[in-house]
Amino acid sequence: MNKKSDFISQSFKRQLFFWLLIVALLLVICGSTAALKGFQARIKSDYQRQDLKQDSEINEKLLNALELTESSIDAIEANEVLQGAFSASGRNTQQIYTQLYSETSSIREFATVDLYANGRCIYSTSGAGNSEALPLNYSILREANENTKDTVYSLDPNNATDSGGTLLIARQISNGHIKGVVVVRIQEDDISNLLSGQINSKDGFILANQYLRPFCQLGSANDGVYLEHIRTNMIDNALYTDGISSNVYMSKLGNTGLLSIYITPQPFDDSAIQTGYHIIAIVAIFSVIVCFAVASGLSEYFSRPIIKLNAAMKRFRKGDFDTKIEFNRSDEFEQLATGFNKMTSQLKQTMEEQVAAERKINETRIAMMQAQLNPHFLYNTLDTIKWVAKANQVPEVGTLSASLAGILRMSISTKQFCTLEEELKLVERYCDIQKIRFDDFFDLKIDVPEELKYAVVPKLILQPL
Repeated sequence: MNKKSDFISQSFKRQLFFWLLIVALLLVICGSTAALKGFQARIKSDYQRQDLKQDSEINEKLLNALELTESSIDAIEANEVLQGAFSASGRNTQQIYTQLYSETSSIREFATVDLYANGRCIYSTSGAGNSEALPLNYSILREANENTKDTVYSLDPNNATDSGGTLLIARQISNGHIKGVVVVRIQEDDISNLLSGQINSKDGFILANQYLRPFCQLGSANDGVYLEHIRTNMIDNALYTDGISSNVYMSKLGNTGLLSIYITPQPFDDSAIQTGYHIIAIVAIFSVIVCFAVASGLSEYFSRPIIKLNAAMKRFRKGDFDTKIEFNRSDEFEQLATGFNKMTSQLKQTMEEQVAAERKINETRIAMMQAQLNPHFLYNTLDTIKWVAKANQVPEVGTLSASLAGILRMSISTKQFCTLEEELKLVERYCDIQKIRFDDFFDLKIDVPEELKYAVVPKLILQPL
């Protein structure tokens, strides 16, 4: 891993290529995944909205049928002729049937209405004749007698199975003498026909009581698996949809105590989702090829000026101060090239000026050494002449040499100041030379107070006077 990292980090082109490839792949994969997830979420949302609408329409249709049933029972209860049907005497069978059929016309398409008195069915809208007699303690009759003013909803235990049964709707009606019960029967097939236009082959529907005993199970719920799963979840105090892959919508039908359970499949099954991820994988592979080519081209395009700059700097470090970079561009690389060219030109000029200044300094040093060498040589020569003149007893030449040597020694001295006494001695030597030159035409007298002889004055300040 370290070798690979070093291999990439040692080249700007490889770094640029690597990161372009990584970013492009991340964008493609993350973008495709996000698009797929967003598409799934949008489809699920649309499906859920349609499901809720469909569930609402189913419930509305059932509630409408139940409301029509309640209205028919209300009409029977308010009809004096039908109230008289429960009397022991004074019955007009033809008139009673006429009124019964009239008051139940809105529900006879899906329901059968029976009038019970003392557990015996006395009138019925069933074409097969009167319904069977029921004991007073029969579930629906007992519940109707216990709830004298309310309509009760119950499952007929005589024909109830695991797949469904008859829905019984009953209410007690009393004429003051004999108590009667109106019983409305809605068969499983009647519920199925009532909802035939609302449920397709892939959907499921369950109408059950509060204890999840079914009145009917339609469509995909016909096998009872969904109801059993829901019942198990509720017994375990779990969410009723736990472990169910389909969408389940459970709602109460008003105050009837009935439960409406609408079941729809998921908009995407596992195979569809896997297909989506397979498509993403194919797109990712194709994108790798495209991104590889694009990243290679971009890295080459962006790294070419960097490589050119690097090569020029290497030549410059090796001493080629005439190195220039030419870019046929108008971006920041052109500005870098222009700055580099100006820098090399200025640096070359600075180095040339520095070399010239060094040469001048060296020449000045040599001249100073030469200037320093000549006075010393002259001083030594004059000193030699003095001793030769004394040896040959020529005092004038010795005086000239000694005086000139003294003046010369003071002249080449690096001291800028001296005492007044030393300056006066220099003046005496100068005058000694002038006396010999002008054959004693003048005399020199020096009158300086003793306390001033040690005063410090600039060197050679009296000689010009």
